[in-house]
Amino acid sequence: MIFAAFFLLCAAPAQDSQLVLAADKVHLGDGTVLENAVVTLADGKVVAVAGGAAPDGAIRVDGAEITPGLVDAYSYMGVDAATLEQSRENTAASRLSASVRLDAPAFRHAVEEGVTAAYLSPDSLNVFGGIGMVVKTAGGRPADLYAPEGSAARVLAADGALKITIGNDPSMGNYPPRRGPPDDLYGRRPTTRMGTVWTIRSEFYRALQYRDRPPGSARDADLEVLLAVMDGKLPVRVQARRSHDIQTALRLAEEFGWKRLLIEEGTEAYRCAPLLAEAQIPVLCGPLYDELSRAVVRGVTLDQWRTFTAPAAVCCEHDDETLPEEYRSVDQHGIVELKGLALDLVSLALPRYEASGLYAGRRSEGNYATPALPALLRRAGVSCALGAAEGHDGALGEGSVIHQARTAVRFGADPAEALRMVTQWAAALCGVSDQVGTLAAGRAADLVLWSGPPLDAASRPLLVIVDGRIALDRRPQNSN
Repeated sequence: MIFAAFFLLCAAPAQDSQLVLAADKVHLGDGTVLENAVVTLADGKVVAVAGGAAPDGAIRVDGAEITPGLVDAYSYMGVDAATLEQSRENTAASRLSASVRLDAPAFRHAVEEGVTAAYLSPDSLNVFGGIGMVVKTAGGRPADLYAPEGSAARVLAADGALKITIGNDPSMGNYPPRRGPPDDLYGRRPTTRMGTVWTIRSEFYRALQYRDRPPGSARDADLEVLLAVMDGKLPVRVQARRSHDIQTALRLAEEFGWKRLLIEEGTEAYRCAPLLAEAQIPVLCGPLYDELSRAVVRGVTLDQWRTFTAPAAVCCEHDDETLPEEYRSVDQHGIVELKGLALDLVSLALPRYEASGLYAGRRSEGNYATPALPALLRRAGVSCALGAAEGHDGALGEGSVIHQARTAVRFGADPAEALRMVTQWAAALCGVSDQVGTLAAGRAADLVLWSGPPLDAASRPLLVIVDGRIALDRRPQNSN
């Protein structure tokens, strides 16, 4: 029912240009909370937020509260092996916006958890992963002609930041190249952490030499991106989990004059928090976990099972009569279902939507993880926001940013600050605070109507609005 409602709403014709919502509490995203307030939306923008009684026709649910649409500061939605180029380590000029799967199910799952905007980070299996992007989780045009209009993510900013990975991921599985043609793409360097750092320094020194190249020389798009980083025209996000890798990032920033550095994931950032505070380097935390078994979201989603075992009919499709009978059954609706060994084969064949570098990488570098990371960073004066990483790839949503914020509060974070970590502060660190993250006149009409206090574990989104359009509606039947 929820999925059906989502698609019907996305496929619906344009709604009235104005929406008015009222709630017992309205969180503006900057720490301010208004009691008994009214939010007016028109033409995809916030027109006004003010205290007062709900006017006639306003959308209102008793006990509900309103927040800005949540901003996921660090996500891998739609990022899979197809977005990754591993034939060389420096793919700095590769833009994720050209390859990301904007109609992946993860975006729908994010909307169901109140996320209306997200920063998508390139995968981590080569040192320079490319340029990340910011998207709205709904309102875009899907690639599938059969999908409802507006059900895909929409690009908000194509040039977010350059992704650099320090740690285990880029060297994972590589072996020293042999003489002659390589046997496969893993016959390359780096093979160690030292080799990863050498690659970073080597490429930045090549960029400095490239700056002084003779007139008429061939252009190198990757090195031009590195020059943009050193000139302060483009931020750089370094994925680093362990404390010594984070400190390496700080040394590299000093050596090459990176003016806008952010740390992604930062599992052990609390161990070097004074250094981060002194350098004013923010951390994009996530996912928060305290056991390696909960460090990675994996497994086949219900959507994947349904799609593979009972695909929707397209023109002229018929049952596959070649499949042995012991692996087939037909339900009451005539749909062929797989069973036994066939299901095992399905589990191997189905795609994995999470970024490929995370599973082994995070498990090998999470020994000192703590869900108190945001609280410890804030006590040290470090700016931070929360990201779900691959937490939206599954339909359960237990890794969504609202759950990250709730976990942070349980382990010492200030509740008002935790909410800002997934609204105002996340938007600012993603470079889109002038558009999303707060409820104020002129901002995008992105908001969530929650069934109760947003940080309450029992609360869930009742209404999600993206750019003034209802993307999800779970309101009780008797509500306004």
